[in-house]
Amino acid sequence: MTSPFAQAHTMFLVLVSPTGQYSIWPAVLRVPAGWQVVHGVASRLSCEAFAAAARLDLSAAA
Repeated sequence: MTSPFAQAHTMFLVLVSPTGQYSIWPAVLRVPAGWQVVHGVASRLSCEAFAAAARLDLSAAA
C-alpha cells in the first residue's frame, strides 16, 4: 500500500499544533488530537504555499 503522503491525487490540510508548529497532512487521515485545521482541503502545492506564508508571518512578528 502506498502512503497517502506520496499519492499524487491526495488532497491535503494544513494543521497547526498547540505549540504553533505547522504540518501538511493528508485529508484522508484523521487529524491528530490537539492539532487544528487552518487550511484545506486543497492540493499539496496550495497547502505548502499556505504553510510557508504562515511561517514567514511568524518570523516577521518575532
